[in-house]
Amino acid sequence: MIMIVHKFFSPAAQANLWVPLLLLLVTGCTKNFDRYNSNTQQSTDEMLQADNLSTGSFFVQLEKNVFPVAQPPDFGDEVYQTVQNLAGDVYAGYMGASNNWYSGANNTTYALIPQWYGQAFSRAFVGIMPAWNAIRKKAQAETPQVYAMATIVKVEALHRTTDMYGPLPYLNFGNGSLQNTYDSQKDIYYRFIDELDSAISILNNFATSFPGATALAKYDFVYGGNVTRWIRFANSLKLRLAMRMAYADPSKAKTAAESAVNHPAGVLTDAAEIAQLQHTANLTYNHPLYIISENFGDIRMGANMESFLTGYADPRLPRYFNPASDGLYHGIRNGITITNKADYAEGPFSKLNVSATTPIVWMNPAEIYFLRAEGALRGWNMGGTAQALYESGIRTSFAVSGVATGADSYIGNSTSVPAAYSDPKRTTNNIAMGSSSLSTITVKWNAVGSFENNLERIVTQKWIAIFPDGQEAWSEFRRTGYPKVFPVVVNNSQGAISTTTQIRRLPFPATEYQTNAAGVAGAVTLLGGADNGGTKLWWDKK
Repeated sequence: MIMIVHKFFSPAAQANLWVPLLLLLVTGCTKNFDRYNSNTQQSTDEMLQADNLSTGSFFVQLEKNVFPVAQPPDFGDEVYQTVQNLAGDVYAGYMGASNNWYSGANNTTYALIPQWYGQAFSRAFVGIMPAWNAIRKKAQAETPQVYAMATIVKVEALHRTTDMYGPLPYLNFGNGSLQNTYDSQKDIYYRFIDELDSAISILNNFATSFPGATALAKYDFVYGGNVTRWIRFANSLKLRLAMRMAYADPSKAKTAAESAVNHPAGVLTDAAEIAQLQHTANLTYNHPLYIISENFGDIRMGANMESFLTGYADPRLPRYFNPASDGLYHGIRNGITITNKADYAEGPFSKLNVSATTPIVWMNPAEIYFLRAEGALRGWNMGGTAQALYESGIRTSFAVSGVATGADSYIGNSTSVPAAYSDPKRTTNNIAMGSSSLSTITVKWNAVGSFENNLERIVTQKWIAIFPDGQEAWSEFRRTGYPKVFPVVVNNSQGAISTTTQIRRLPFPATEYQTNAAGVAGAVTLLGGADNGGTKLWWDKK
């Protein structure tokens, strides 16, 4: 298995954030294969060779690095904080930072910190790609179903990475070169679709040949080796990626989306099919947001979440956040001046309603209904009308969130709009009714509304439903412009990032400039703009 040791910062050590990047210890042991098939009467020993310990360990490594988690005795969740929380979570408007690292000149105010924005790259190419490559070498020929599952996890992880940076050294990973050539994001996305198609075909053949058989059941903490659910997840991931290409390559996007939805196995539809990293006796971890919120005191409810959820009187509000000391819900706007952490960490702001044992969600089936609704709005064959799929997305989100009643009245609400925002500590951060930064979109479907009106409606509800996955929400905000996310108050980017357009990507890691100068120079050329947070990615074409 792989151990990643990385210590980042604490509130007491903000001035010394340069630390060892990652310590990689890879150990592998080979034991006799144990049977993983649950129905030996329909399988052969050759086809259903066991969950090899080394292969299984690498698969666990993959699953633990999609969203970085730590296991005991190291419960530190600082990597998640830099990879996810101080990037997508705040840029999507989901959460507000309560700390004032570097006297406020940090990622939240667009003064991007190299040792923060480089972490996602390191996690992908230390935590994910080597583990996938190890499984590829061992399982591609011997147990292709295991290789297929590993490839699906790799795509789930690496699409998040390319959606942060753009070009990556992806297509030829593992060729032995220390200086890797970067590939365009278009080529990477095309490869993602091909890899998912291949993995789906392999798993479909396996499920057909060996009904009821599982794969890597002992090491799969998402679906317990359920091959059918992995196929449906892969189709759903393909749909997500297809929609990401909708403005950059509409023909390719339509073909891939329709192929995913109309595949015989289908996509995720039921709340029970949620893809999430389970807590088990064999995988013990704290949800990183619990640590960041409760132990670090570095994150609270976002101002945008307060605006939308209170404005809509959304029943999911108490499922996502805890009321503040006054019994109400208050969020923090991002990119603001914080002179004293205690004002926002200990003041009247809402904590996240997350426990140590809350599972980390990779994909919420509600998201898939909203993706299909957008596809139907575009005229694609998504197996239903835009309205019906949109409303199913809301109902599924309510079910996933554990809200048993109220979906019908919520869906029929044609009057409520997002609320104005008032910062209890600093009125200069307020967003008043009538502000161009405040959305006026309602919940109820508008059959005679324009394409943009209903697209905003779909994406806004998807944004609410997929909380707390800020990385995916940030990507969809960049792709569509929805929902309306409050701009930063303080912009320390020195003109590199537009306050109005908001941040579009993260720069390539400083370590790449030091160790792969030619490769990263090519990456900047492929990017088509300066290597800063203001340059748009390939799919960001609207």
